[in-house]
Amino acid sequence: MNIRILMILFLVFISCKNVTENKTEEAQIVVNSTGLEIKTIEKQKEYSISNGIWISTIDSLSTVEIKENKWIFKYENEKTELDDNYVYLITESVFDNENSIIDGGLILTNESDTLKYGIDYISDKNMTLIYLPRGNFHHYVKKRIKTLYSNVYN
Repeated sequence: MNIRILMILFLVFISCKNVTENKTEEAQIVVNSTGLEIKTIEKQKEYSISNGIWISTIDSLSTVEIKENKWIFKYENEKTELDDNYVYLITESVFDNENSIIDGGLILTNESDTLKYGIDYISDKNMTLIYLPRGNFHHYVKKRIKTLYSNVYN
């Protein structure tokens, strides 16, 4: 009898939610010794960094090339080694009104290494990361491609 009442309450709870709500949520139903428990889990918004070449503001010869989820460290006039290729994952993220990340975590991994960064700010044009073991900042700007009509970000 108790489970029926809890199921009815669950259905009422679901039907009373705001239909126009934009957040993506999942409901997890847990049955334990005290009865039926409903947990709402908000899915994290997926975000990827804008593809292209990002130039370090500290050392203009140092760049990062991003293709899909690949992160490639490059330095001008030097051959890119296999160890310079990483896969990136944004583990946590907080967004502002312009859909830029203003806080979070970034992990770069390859076969031999894992690098951890804190995200200070990432937009389509600027990126500021904090290298976590040392705490130093890395600032990057998106490389512009000049076209006949205007400047376009790569």
